[in-house]
Amino acid sequence: MKPVKLELQGFTAFRQFTTLEFGDLELFALVGPTGSGKSSLLDAITFALYGQTARLGAAGLDALISQGERGLSVSLTFEVGGATYRASRTKGRKQAENEVRFERLDADGRWANLSEGGARGINDRIRRAVGLDFKTFARSVMLPQGEFSRVLHGTGKERQALLGELTGLDHVGAMQRVASDRARALKVESQGLNTLLDSEYAGVTPEAADALRAEREATDAEAERLTDAREALQATQLRLREQERVWKAREDTARRLTALEARAAGVQAGAEQAARARRVSGVLPLLDAAERARIAAEREDRERQAAQVAADRAAQAAHAADTALAAAQAAETRIPDLEARAEALRDAEGDAARLKRWGGTPQTTHAQPLDWDEDAFQAAREGAQRAEKHRQERTLLATERVSLRAAQDRFTAEERAQEQGKAELERVQREGTQAKADLDAAQRTLEAARLDAGLASYRAHLHVGDDCPLCGQVVRTLGAAPAADLSALEAQVAALSATLDERRTRFTDLRAAQKSRQAWLDEKRAEYRNWDEQLTQRETDLRAAEALVTGDPQTDAARLLAGLAARVRAAGPDPARARQATLTEIQALRTATQTALGSVARAQGEAAATAATLRGVQASAARRTQEAAEAQASLDAALGSLGLDAAQARAAALPEHDIAALEEAARTHAAQLAQLREALADLDRQLGAAPFDPAALAQVARDLTATEAALTAARERAGSLAEQERAMRERLERRAELQERALAVSRTLDTWQTLTNSLKANEFQQFLLAEVEAQLLTRAGLLLHEISDGRYRLALDAGEYVVQDLWNAGEARGVRTLSGGETFLASLSLAIALSDYLAGNHVLGALFLDEGFGTLDPQALEAVANALENLRTQGRMVGVVTHVESLSERLPSRLLVTKSVAGSSVQRLDL
Repeated sequence: MKPVKLELQGFTAFRQFTTLEFGDLELFALVGPTGSGKSSLLDAITFALYGQTARLGAAGLDALISQGERGLSVSLTFEVGGATYRASRTKGRKQAENEVRFERLDADGRWANLSEGGARGINDRIRRAVGLDFKTFARSVMLPQGEFSRVLHGTGKERQALLGELTGLDHVGAMQRVASDRARALKVESQGLNTLLDSEYAGVTPEAADALRAEREATDAEAERLTDAREALQATQLRLREQERVWKAREDTARRLTALEARAAGVQAGAEQAARARRVSGVLPLLDAAERARIAAEREDRERQAAQVAADRAAQAAHAADTALAAAQAAETRIPDLEARAEALRDAEGDAARLKRWGGTPQTTHAQPLDWDEDAFQAAREGAQRAEKHRQERTLLATERVSLRAAQDRFTAEERAQEQGKAELERVQREGTQAKADLDAAQRTLEAARLDAGLASYRAHLHVGDDCPLCGQVVRTLGAAPAADLSALEAQVAALSATLDERRTRFTDLRAAQKSRQAWLDEKRAEYRNWDEQLTQRETDLRAAEALVTGDPQTDAARLLAGLAARVRAAGPDPARARQATLTEIQALRTATQTALGSVARAQGEAAATAATLRGVQASAARRTQEAAEAQASLDAALGSLGLDAAQARAAALPEHDIAALEEAARTHAAQLAQLREALADLDRQLGAAPFDPAALAQVARDLTATEAALTAARERAGSLAEQERAMRERLERRAELQERALAVSRTLDTWQTLTNSLKANEFQQFLLAEVEAQLLTRAGLLLHEISDGRYRLALDAGEYVVQDLWNAGEARGVRTLSGGETFLASLSLAIALSDYLAGNHVLGALFLDEGFGTLDPQALEAVANALENLRTQGRMVGVVTHVESLSERLPSRLLVTKSVAGSSVQRLDL
């Protein structure tokens, strides 16, 4: 995978839209001050490809959004295997604002969409296109330099732990833990199965099942015997119950016959009473008619008396209504005077409302009031409002003039600050130029001193007359060894370098401040000039408007309002209430007259109605009296023919249904006597001569109950034994299954226990790590041999890393004896070897080396630069993230990251 172009916006320090073209970059430096966003560019690459970063992982990614921004967007164009792809991601503060796209560049130059299947499907397609998962990509492309320094100098145990973490072999330990947990669970399961077989299934045998079957068969035979006995008893019980039924029926018939014979005298008396009632039944209607006529005559007389009383009361009410109507009509003559007063109060009410509308009260006064003129008042009031508006505008203009002067004073202060900043910027630039010259001189002095010190270290090996091991010439003379304080010179270089960095940062900050302040000054200069012109024009317009207002409109309005208030006071304290009271009184007089007219009409109607009712009731009472006399005459004639009086006739009378009931009872009684006597004779014939014994039936019932209870118990016992036998057979089958399962679990336990023991850290994992370490040393040794101009090669001796110095007859020495530059080259070789190992068969087109050069001396940095130039020939794009300016200046290209108030930006610089 080789990056081609990176585009990002709203990503950490890169607030503005930023484009980074990798294109033809091979070996370049990524430089910039601390916090400018160098590492954020690497995070943007991993975020575009995998949606996560090495520093944050896949959670808490809101921290990547620039402060104050709603979201971020990153797009990476890259090449893999001759194909060009583009992965783009946007992320917002909300989940719904997240989006991922994946595209491939076709042969005709158009982008083909590969974004189907949701975010998970797109992420899988990107991973397959790159050929590496996130962890492998981060370890093989973003090389962890610090970790390999620890690998190089650590103990054997520390090296294996770090290599396991870097290569991902820690999953072997996880496998061992899974196997151990599985073995432990299987052991618990095996023990549980064996315990269950020994405890709950100890007595479960085929012999026990056969014993239960024999007992069940014997119980079934006893149940069959009891069934036969029960059937015999049931037949005997049926015969005895039939005899009992006939005997009970004969006893019941005899009792009923005796009861009927006892009622014979009463039935005969009832028949005689019915005959007497039948004789007087023709007189009873005449008795009832005479009684009804008498009652009706008395009721009509009472209604006549009540109608007379109602007619008298209605006449009195009509007289009272006529009197009330005359009084109401007399009071109604006051209505015209009251209406005239209400009209006058209405005008006064309008004046009061007008006074209140214009802001006055009845108590408003003035020494010189004017007669009310509404047009004059409105004109005066409008003049007063214009005068007040002019006064407010005058106050507002004065306030804005003060604000403008304050703003102009601040503008003048900012101009002075701008001039001072310009002078400060020139001073810092001069100081930075001087600091750069001082640093270069100090570095040259330090390099010369180091060269002298290096030559001096060989003086002890030189002898007059011997050959020099460096140049091969004969040593003629030996001068005095030069003395130089390297630590003081190094401290001076470090101090001058820090001073230069501080001056550069100060210059950048001052230049940004100058630019920002100058933009503010240019903007505000025009703004304040326009503001002053607008205020001047408003003052001119205000003076012209003030000249149009003449006299004292406020006083004229007050005098007119006082005249209106005097007119309101003359109408009384509350004309509206007085007018309302007058109108209410008028309405009450009219309502009283209408009410009196209605009362008269109702009273007259009521009197006419009661009089008509009285006449009708009187006629009806006369008719009822005549009808009562005629009914009594008919009754007397009928009683005389029977020789009875009214009381005797009523005593002998019975209702028709009672008469019919008594006659029917006599007939029914005779028929029932004959029926029962015949039934008794038939039951005697059925019963015969054999007597019925109730005790025998009770004994048979008791024997049958006992037999059924014994039969039920036998059947329940047989069912229980059958269930026990079935359960025993099932438990036998379950016991066989558990034995088979326990055997299978035991075999599986042996397998997992063997795997657990094989995956322990001192066996399989160490074997894998040893293989990985051997491959890494082989690859790293070859790479170190190339980038060290064939001088060094890495090897493993007695469990420790050593370096072979091929320029010194292959002498092997510990890696702890390497200088700073040599140590870096060895660590770099290990890191690149791991990168190739993790990438597998995938050829990586890019490597990013993050920091690790700050502590190297110039000679070591020279070696590092040469090594990096050799790496370029291997076909990779190599990016070096560094703060060391001397190293970045040695590389053919630089990507300079700068930070400002508006956000970071990146600029490409080629030598």
